[in-house]
Formats: sequence, C-alpha cells, structure tokens
Amino acid sequence: MKHHLILFDFDETYYKHATTKEDIPDLRKLEETLEQAVKNDNVITAFLSGSIFPNIMKKMEKAEMKFKPQYIFSDLCSQMYQLDDSGEYHEYKDYEEAVSETPFTKEKVDEIIHNFEKKYDVTLYPQREYREKETLYEFYFYSQGSQNEDIKMLEDLQKEAASFDYAVHFNKTNPLAGDPENAYDVNFTPKNAGKLFAVKYLLDLFDVPATEVLGFGDSGNDETYLSYIGHPFVMSNSTDDEMKEQFPNTKYDYYKGLDDEVKKYLKKIKND
Repeated sequence: MKHHLILFDFDETYYKHATTKEDIPDLRKLEETLEQAVKNDNVITAFLSGSIFPNIMKKMEKAEMKFKPQYIFSDLCSQMYQLDDSGEYHEYKDYEEAVSETPFTKEKVDEIIHNFEKKYDVTLYPQREYREKETLYEFYFYSQGSQNEDIKMLEDLQKEAASFDYAVHFNKTNPLAGDPENAYDVNFTPKNAGKLFAVKYLLDLFDVPATEVLGFGDSGNDETYLSYIGHPFVMSNSTDDEMKEQFPNTKYDYYKGLDDEVKKYLKKIKND
C-alpha cells in the first residue's frame, strides 16, 4: 500500500512555546485530523527537531499534546526514535548506525571552534551542558554587526568542519523559542545528520517520492528540507521574513494553520 509523508519542524511549528488554554481546541482539531490520517490514509508523520529528545517530550507534555507521530528525529536529526504499539519511543538502530559511520568527538569540535575563535577573534557560547555522549553540540554566535560578514565567517566554519567530515548547521535565532536576539544557532553534528538527511532516509524507508511530501517549518534550518519536497510550507507565525518570501505560507498561525493545510493535502491525495 502506498504511503504518504507529513513532516513537521517542532519548535514554533508543531509546538507553540506560548501555548495557552485558548489554543487547545485548535490543537485537538489538528490531532484528530492527524490521528484519522494515520489510521485511514496510510500517512506517516514525523517531527524533525533541533531539540534534544528529552526536551521534546517535556514540551509535548507541557502543551498537553495527545497525538504522537510515528517518528521523532531529535538532536538536529542526528537521532531517530520510533513509536511502538504501547505508545513508547525507542531509538531506531539502523539510523544510529548510519549517523555513526564517521567519527564524531567533543575534542575535535573543541579544536575546530578554538581555531575559528582565534582566527576571527569571536566567541561561540554553548547552549546547554553536554552529556557524556552527544551527536549534537549547540552554540550561540552573536552577530558581529553585518549579516554578510556573519554568514561569511560561519560558512568558513562549515568548510573547516567539513574537512574533518563534521557538519555545521547555522540559522538565525528565534526569540519566541527562547533564543537570544541578534544571534545565530550554530550546531555541530556528524556528517550523516540534519533535516535533509532525515527526510531522504524516510523517503527511502517508505519508497515515497519527494514531490509528494507535505512539510512545515519556520526558520532557516528548515530551508534545505523544504526546498527538497513537493509541498513545503512556512508558518505564518514565522519571524524569518526571508523564509516567508521563499516558500508558501500557511493561512493561519500554529495549530490552526497546520490543520488547514493538512486537510487540504489529505483531500488532494484522496482525489488523485
């Protein structure tokens, strides 16, 4: 039977940080739409998140979310979790093996950062305390005053990391998601990670053409994956004007906006 993929960035896309009681009816409508789509339309759902897995679980609980996607990609899609029949998530071992094909150590990340900071006389600030074993190291880089110069420096960092088979992903921060203003998220992962890698993995797993995939995002770290699929949307609540100009926007914010576009997509696949 043919599968259909619906993909969501998490923070400020599927999850509204400032969720209130007034948002719950719209959230419940979205969840009901997705439950029925999974049950009746052979839809596969997944979160593609930059957050670490425990934080995603905490946020879902905080917003009283009831729907659970079949897959969650956490730690900037360097880890993959699958939902079992009892409603629990377990790490997907085949994906873990794909990610760990190349070495990835804190020592090498520190070395790359040290050289970058010394070269440009700047500082990268850790976003959290790191665990013993990580597939994601997150930093903040504050703007040096010129966006063009910022990007030039960060692209240089990307090239340096790539020479060691490490990946650097960066995008403007979003204060609505708890980030500082006038800064960039700078994330180090293994080469085999990131949202586009995760999407390609799912496409292969379920034999779905990229042109038929529906996906949602709100920030720069969604750009590569949204550019790759056939039905991309940027949330109307996004604070990233460049992303909103580049992709179609949802008609409404947050849960209502997602529900509206998911329903249109489901109607389309039923008519095709």
